[in-house]
Amino acid sequence: MSLIEFFVDEKIGPMIIFNISHYQFVFCFCHRMKDRSIWFFGLERWFCSRCLGILLGGGNGMLLALMNIRFPFYWMVLLMIPLIIDGFSQASGYRKSTNILRFLTGFLFGCALPPIVVIFRDFIRSLIGSVALLGPCLHLL
Repeated sequence: MSLIEFFVDEKIGPMIIFNISHYQFVFCFCHRMKDRSIWFFGLERWFCSRCLGILLGGGNGMLLALMNIRFPFYWMVLLMIPLIIDGFSQASGYRKSTNILRFLTGFLFGCALPPIVVIFRDFIRSLIGSVALLGPCLHLL
């Protein structure tokens, strides 16, 4: 049994399984509801429009992070707010979202994720102060 496994269940969808000690932590990617999916290239079987937007936006955000293009933290938070508002207003029954709006809010959210991870990584590194203290965990940062 490896530390990280990727598994696809026909009813649940793609999952990542983390095997830590004698525990398993399972993270599902998407609910894959057909009425909330964008239909192209067969991706509707794997991701809804919001998750597809998060993935594509996350790729864009990774490119920005790799090119060392940094934005203030509050910009990243502002990019995440539309998805939070859209998701909660839809879940509460206040209104019904559209696939285009789900995709766009997911894309903005995804663009903000990698830079926020870099910001937190840099913050943790500044708190630690010495890379020698990290030992075998250095590759995670």
